[in-house]
Amino acid sequence: MKKFCFVIVWLVIGLLAIPLSSFATTGVKITGVVPGSLRQNDAKIVTIKGKGFLAGAQVDLGEGITVNTTEIISSKQIKLQVTVDLTTKTGKRTVTVTNPDGKKGVKKNAIRVKKCIKDCEVVEPFSGNPIPIHDKNSSSYRTDCTNASCHRGILKETSLDSSINTFHVLKMKLSVISGKTNDAKCLYCHKNTDMVEHSAGSLRKNVDVAICYSCHLPGGIGKEFYKE
Repeated sequence: MKKFCFVIVWLVIGLLAIPLSSFATTGVKITGVVPGSLRQNDAKIVTIKGKGFLAGAQVDLGEGITVNTTEIISSKQIKLQVTVDLTTKTGKRTVTVTNPDGKKGVKKNAIRVKKCIKDCEVVEPFSGNPIPIHDKNSSSYRTDCTNASCHRGILKETSLDSSINTFHVLKMKLSVISGKTNDAKCLYCHKNTDMVEHSAGSLRKNVDVAICYSCHLPGGIGKEFYKE
């Protein structure tokens, strides 16, 4: 009889322990990643779906994938702006979301990195003096703004809302911006690039405000230009 009661007690404890353990493990959980694949040299918006996401959560997609910006949409959704290195290893990746309190959600094989199919040449970053190549009066002046080692990333900028183009991507598509090539369009707005070594004091003056007036003054293509 004692043995029978002992078995009953343990059965009851076991039944109670199941739901308690399930509640105990409830925390950060990743249920899906969209898109399910990225390519080497990509710049994309990635959406993490799940539950338990807190403000300040950090996301790791593995070596070679850089998370540029993170937006916690809700406790069930995170949007990321990511770039994938050209040389990053292909294959499936584990995605990890870590809340500020240290709790983590991990999903193995959540996203796959595929081989690059566009702009796949390996280019060393520019390592020279950036001042003379931006100076019209210099013999080193260059007009290939969007070459691979300098500003090509401008053409691949993405916003957290994929339906909204970033400033530069939008301007490149406008016919009112003169120029048959992307570089020509760059130079239309950036006629004079005033760079001072070790200083960003003139950064906002790299575009002549007068260029904007034709579109943003009353009667122009856009709305009234906002003056300081």
